[in-house]
Amino acid sequence: MKISDPIKRLPKAELHVHIEGTVVPAMARHKAAQHGITLPDIFTDGQSEYSYCDFVDAVTRVYDAVASTIRTKQDYTDITYDYLKRCAAEKVIYVELIASADHATRVNLTYKDMIDGIVEGILKARAETDIEARINVALVRHLPEAELDRATENILTYRHPYIVGVDLAGAEKEGDVLRHLKYILKIKESSNGELGLKPHASEAAGPINTWHALTMEPQRIGHGVRSIEDPRLVRELARRGTVLEVALTSNDKAGIYPALKDHPLRKLYDAGVKVTLNSDDPGLFNCTISDEYQLAHDRFGFTPPELLGVTRTAVEAAFVDEKTRAKLLKRVDEHDFFPNLTAIGSPQWRPGPG
Repeated sequence: MKISDPIKRLPKAELHVHIEGTVVPAMARHKAAQHGITLPDIFTDGQSEYSYCDFVDAVTRVYDAVASTIRTKQDYTDITYDYLKRCAAEKVIYVELIASADHATRVNLTYKDMIDGIVEGILKARAETDIEARINVALVRHLPEAELDRATENILTYRHPYIVGVDLAGAEKEGDVLRHLKYILKIKESSNGELGLKPHASEAAGPINTWHALTMEPQRIGHGVRSIEDPRLVRELARRGTVLEVALTSNDKAGIYPALKDHPLRKLYDAGVKVTLNSDDPGLFNCTISDEYQLAHDRFGFTPPELLGVTRTAVEAAFVDEKTRAKLLKRVDEHDFFPNLTAIGSPQWRPGPG
């Protein structure tokens, strides 16, 4: 996608990206070669993109194959550093990475080594680019109860300061949030409220999952776009100031709506719901956070000032200490929209065709 100069210049932030989903094909092949892994047929003929038959195939067979190449603490450092460096080149100032609390044990790696590896990648990228990043650990909702117990124990036993939030990810089904409430509340209570909450809800399933998620009193909802189907829920989200982590490309790939133009991003925003823009699985879907900002501009009429407001919303909703937040907000506020223009209404700033 061609990124316009105004979008290139905007400071950006994202709150919803799965660490394994950031891995681009070249990195997956590199890691597979390092570990002597033969990958299945998951690449296009040109080898520059992943190949899958539909969204489910992408987030199961292909995602699992890519994740299988990430086996060591150093692997997590490498993929984290690689993604954050790419983000910094797009003027991203802050990222929250989602790490599944169960993945490490699947590749005979300790949970601590996984987290420490990600942290080392964060520190390395920050030292070179000044980008900030933190970690949200996720429980995967479709796992058996024994594995959820183990994942919860992992989270409880290693509290690195860069772990700032808890997520509920995985294959969403209507009404499944309540089944996991005990795990989320146990983690929340053990952290004395220091960890933020941001469960995935109302993406594949309907508004009932966001209603159920609100019983956890989360600050944010992963996706949450099908909340639009319940006007009362939309009003409640706006009243509470609950932030939605919207991922346009991912939602489009998932076929949640007949076409991208049917996505409710603009309707949610206009209704007063706080929204952010996110790439979800950028390596898998061959997208970037800049693409998400450009799509919001081209397809839904978001102006650069509105998009800067979206970045501000993300920073304000970030699970960071107030000193870090103030530093990030300063970078947002220092953005100069119109170095050569005198009015926001200049034609070259109008949204593109929908």
